[in-house]
Amino acid sequence: MEKSLQNRVVYLFVGIFIITTLGFYPTYLSKFPSFEGLTTAHHFHAFIASLWIIMLITQSFLIRAKQYRLHRLIGKSSYVVMPLLLISLFLVSRAGYYRNIKVISEADTLAALTNGLPDILFLGTLFTLGMVYRKNPSWHLRFLTSTGLMILGPGLGRFLIVFCGLPFMIAIPLLTFLTTGVALIWMILDIRQKKSAIPMAVFLGMGIIAFAIGASNHSAWWQGFAGWVAAHWF
Repeated sequence: MEKSLQNRVVYLFVGIFIITTLGFYPTYLSKFPSFEGLTTAHHFHAFIASLWIIMLITQSFLIRAKQYRLHRLIGKSSYVVMPLLLISLFLVSRAGYYRNIKVISEADTLAALTNGLPDILFLGTLFTLGMVYRKNPSWHLRFLTSTGLMILGPGLGRFLIVFCGLPFMIAIPLLTFLTTGVALIWMILDIRQKKSAIPMAVFLGMGIIAFAIGASNHSAWWQGFAGWVAAHWF
C-alpha cells in the first residue's frame, strides 16, 4: 500500500494546484494585468505558494520515477522556499490588517487575522517535522502532504464560494471538514495497515485547533494576542 500511495499522491497535489488556481481566479488571476487593489505582498505570496505546490508535484513525480538523488537535491531548496512561504503569509496578514482597519472595526480586523497568523505556526511545524523525519519515508510523505492540504484550504474555500455558490458561513466549516476528513480517513487506513497514526493525527489536531481559533476570533484572548502582534510586528 505504501508504494502505491507514493505513486498516487501526485494526483492529490495536481488536484490541489487546480482547485487553488480556480479558487483564486476571481480575486487574483482575473485582475491581470493591473491587479488593482493588490500589493507586492500578495504577488510574492502567490508566487511562493505556487512554487511550493509545484515542488510537491515535482518531488512526487521524481519518487515515482525512482529519481531519488534528484529528489534529495531539489528537497534541499525547500529550506529556502518554505521560510519564504512563511514570510509571505506574514506579509499578506500584515497587508490585510492595514486594508481592513480602514473599512471595518478594529475587532473585526483582528478577528480576520485568524485566517493567516495560525497558518504560519502550523505550516512551519509540519515542514519541520517532515524534514526531521526525512529518513522515515512514511512520516516524511505524510507531513509534507499535509503542507499541501494546508495550502489547499484558502483556495478550496474560495472555490466553494465562487464556483459552488455556497455562503461563507457554510463554505468555511465545509472546507475544514473536507481537509481534516482526508486526514481522518488516511489516519484510519494507517491504523488498519498497522502504521503509525501520529503524522495524520498531528494534521487532524491542527485542523481542529484552527477551526476552534476561527470560531473564537472575537474572544478576549485572540483579540489580545492579535492586537499585540499588530502593535509590535505590523
